[in-house]
Amino acid sequence: MATVFIPALMRNMTGGKDRVEIAGHNLRAIVEGLEAEFPGIKDFLLQDGRIRPGLALAVDGAPTAKGLVMEVPEHAEVHILPALGGG
Repeated sequence: MATVFIPALMRNMTGGKDRVEIAGHNLRAIVEGLEAEFPGIKDFLLQDGRIRPGLALAVDGAPTAKGLVMEVPEHAEVHILPALGGG
């Protein structure tokens, strides 16, 4: 299972959990696993079947260039990264 790190702005969707264990062989399966455990989270992460603009997903520190088909090795760390803004 992968460890998915939940950013502070999404923890209300996970009952305050900052990380969860989810099984999946690629990011699409991880998102589906998150949705099964925390209904509604998929709508926050995806738009039109793709990672929502303003978010990024990283596997073991590497931002995805392949989108949701990026492979997730067993025991990987998956980070949900909201865009930073400001000035």
